[in-house]
Amino acid sequence: MLAVAGASSLPHWFEPVLWSDPDAINYQAKVLAFRGQDERTALHRLFASPIAAKFRRDEATKPPSRRRSTNPHLIDYGTRFFRRRPVVPLMAAGIYPVFGDRSLLTASMVGYLLLALALYALLRRRFSSTTSAVATIACILLPPLRLYSFVPMTDSWGVLLETCALLAAVLTFDRGTRWLTFWVASIAALSVTRDDTIVPLVAVACLLIQQRERRSALLTVTGAAAALPAPLIFGNVSVRGNLAFVFSNYYPPNDDSWGFVLSNYFPHIRHLIRADLTYGTHVGWPAPLWYGGLALVAVGVVLLIKSVRAADPFFPLLCYSLVGAALFVALFADYSGLREELVFIPPIAVGLALLVDKASNSEALKRLRARLVRRAALARGRLGAPTVPPSR
Repeated sequence: MLAVAGASSLPHWFEPVLWSDPDAINYQAKVLAFRGQDERTALHRLFASPIAAKFRRDEATKPPSRRRSTNPHLIDYGTRFFRRRPVVPLMAAGIYPVFGDRSLLTASMVGYLLLALALYALLRRRFSSTTSAVATIACILLPPLRLYSFVPMTDSWGVLLETCALLAAVLTFDRGTRWLTFWVASIAALSVTRDDTIVPLVAVACLLIQQRERRSALLTVTGAAAALPAPLIFGNVSVRGNLAFVFSNYYPPNDDSWGFVLSNYFPHIRHLIRADLTYGTHVGWPAPLWYGGLALVAVGVVLLIKSVRAADPFFPLLCYSLVGAALFVALFADYSGLREELVFIPPIAVGLALLVDKASNSEALKRLRARLVRRAALARGRLGAPTVPPSR
């Protein structure tokens, strides 16, 4: 898994850092703040530096009041959405003496490498090593995951910690409540990394409703308790305020009422679904591969949903993580180039593993294997291969 992930990310360990998103500059300001600088001063200086030149060029035709990269009010307003995400910038600050301005990117790519191991470990709880490897490789090579892991942001760590939380929940069912410590640590770390905490929490809550047993209750209660300190300590933007900001094209909203949010919600959701479905039209010649892979993912997800009533909690848990992921995307409600949809990766990996298992155990494949074995035996006979004499 590490070899494939390493080969996939190899050029990005040496190429110049791609500062392609304003979010990356906000995270870099946090890195410098952990290094002792004033965060607000560092943020304004970074937006005026060469790493933000692309944003300034893109906004050159806009009126000054609408330029996010040069308007102090707009720069300061955006910081409220990053208060609760200190984990990856803190790691980057720790390695800053070695990697300098590449620290954030390095931390992001380390998260990508670790995600390969975490997905494999999750799948190995129920699948063979071959099946787990195939499904993991398919997931870590997904273009959106690679795109957002090879930039100086926090997305790879969000998916990694989400996967670790789901793995911890499975281990709690498999090996006992001592694994609640791993679960609590994963949820707590995720709550100050990304907003993906909702995915594993919804999964265990739905499982509690279905199974009504002690370990599901413990996971739900301890998970909610582990996620609670982050908004209390760092503050939190309300769902209404976040949606109003998104629906105002990422400018401070003139109206953040529920009326404004609800009137804009369904047009944005329709655009989100349409844009997600047409994502493959923008990838060029690999488009047939993308849509072929999407069809396989759809079949795998159907297999996962069909297993929701299984007695084994592994499959309902991962199935309900689909519900948590869908709720997370619905709360964002805007097209992100499949960035927010990365939260679907753990259940997609399980769905693909179910598909690989089903295909490898099909009668047609068994007949093909038997035919190949017979042909190999005939070939050995024609070549005069030595045979083992029967035992007396």
